[in-house]
Amino acid sequence: MSPALRPGWRDLPPPLRDRITHLLGARVIAAKHPGESGILPGAQFHVQTTKGDTFVKVLGTEKPEPLGSLRQEIALSPLLPDEAPHPELMWSIDEVLPTLGTWVAVGYSMRPKVRPIDLSWPEEDVASLISVIRSIGEIEAPDDPMFLPEEKVFPTNSWEILADTRPAGLANHSPWLAHRLDGLAEIASHAPEAIAGKSLQHGALRVQSVMLPAAPDEKPLVSDWIRGSVAAPYLDLISTLVHVRTSDGPPPEATLRRYGLPPGTEADAVTCWIAVLAGYYLKSSMDPPPSEMPELRSYQHRLARTAVSWLQTRLGF
Repeated sequence: MSPALRPGWRDLPPPLRDRITHLLGARVIAAKHPGESGILPGAQFHVQTTKGDTFVKVLGTEKPEPLGSLRQEIALSPLLPDEAPHPELMWSIDEVLPTLGTWVAVGYSMRPKVRPIDLSWPEEDVASLISVIRSIGEIEAPDDPMFLPEEKVFPTNSWEILADTRPAGLANHSPWLAHRLDGLAEIASHAPEAIAGKSLQHGALRVQSVMLPAAPDEKPLVSDWIRGSVAAPYLDLISTLVHVRTSDGPPPEATLRRYGLPPGTEADAVTCWIAVLAGYYLKSSMDPPPSEMPELRSYQHRLARTAVSWLQTRLGF
């Protein structure tokens, strides 16, 4: 979601602003949108107060899915391993405010010495991004029901559905797909074995979720942990490289050749996961746009084009 489309601090109902200010424990001096959007709709601010800075997310809606995702992020935060690069949760709200409905909000402490990735893609930022993502995959996922096996929650049958339904929207994508839907469905059918594992994975990583160290003594930060998953250690890496390329970053296959994959990763498993992602983004891009994120489908269309192009490279035809 574009920052311009998000509510501003002054757009929040005054009782809610007062509630958040009370939790912040200090007067708000300024509140600005982050440079890029997060995963969930709603308000997001870097809040500067007389006592320091906080990152705040706010959702107020009767739609259960966005509220549920933010609630899950709040519940997941204290369960994340200490070595995982996640922000420190300071407080949260989940309340029905008089005449205003249900509101969910969360505040995270902000590290002063981290920075967004430079989207001109200097080599050092690409290398740092790969290092951060691979470090997550080196952590064993907690033995907790909040961390679900990715093969059980991520849709892996999108190509099968597309092959059965042949929606008219396919014409807006690559002609390479026309006679290959059944074959791609067969590749994706191996996903349950290809993506299973014991590693912690973010499961919803985008370029904008990663903050890199801005000083030698600082650690990276990864936000938007709306769902942690248990999976093979390479999933976040491959998924993020699709987002990198869609954000005008380097070609994903060249990046893999330069930086490699986690030890023991099989090439066919990677190709299978790319096929799963391509099918998911392609099918999702043709769904009606959600009212709270109207630009989502166009972004998924671009992700689909990137993933399909990468898949062509991997398959060699």
